[in-house]
Amino acid sequence: MTDTGVIDLGRDGLAVVAVCGSVNFSLRTGTEQEALVATFGRYLHSLSAPVQILIRAERLDLSGQISELHERAGALPHPSLEAAAREHADYLAHLAATTDLLRRQILLVLREPLGALAEADTDGRSVLAVLGARRRKRLAQQSEQDDAVRHAAETRLARRLAEAAELLTPAGITVTALDAGQATSVLSAALNPDSLLPPSSGLAGADEVITTAAGSDWDDHDEHQAHDEFDTDDDAGRYGHG
Repeated sequence: MTDTGVIDLGRDGLAVVAVCGSVNFSLRTGTEQEALVATFGRYLHSLSAPVQILIRAERLDLSGQISELHERAGALPHPSLEAAAREHADYLAHLAATTDLLRRQILLVLREPLGALAEADTDGRSVLAVLGARRRKRLAQQSEQDDAVRHAAETRLARRLAEAAELLTPAGITVTALDAGQATSVLSAALNPDSLLPPSSGLAGADEVITTAAGSDWDDHDEHQAHDEFDTDDDAGRYGHG
């Protein structure tokens, strides 16, 4: 699962997110609808672990498509094509300005636990002793969840993801796993849908220190500012520079 973004849920295990295609059920014939229901039913009956099917709506930004249409319109081989491209760009701009545009995304979330913790036996000990033993055992077991345990959970997730894709393909539903950056973007957008910053895997985490790259304009600004601060006789005397 090198290309799949695995989400670490801590003690709750691991999870992967896949985006699913959709089919128009209402436009199918009765026989086709029965086949779709049967296909989806077979997938549901195959489940033996937690699965979430999430249908979410998010705002649709057409600025990129509008800019691209204007940029490429001049390179089209015929004036009529150029006019049509610019007219379509103007229509999209009007649509974005007058309508709250939304798009629907269907996500399949698979979760895999790392293993259940065993209960401690009292053996006639006091409640405090039992609780202490359980805590020590829980910490010990948690520390023993090494790379082999994680790899086994990732292998199970990969198998379940492949089974989902195989079982849903006959219904015309494509299942595509999200990589680390895409999974980060989906989670960021879901947790903060009204953010002014577009979600990206390049954003700093909550526990990361934000710094500037070496040789940046800010470094040059700080260096000049520091030089100016010590560029007077008063400053030299104050800080002990002769």
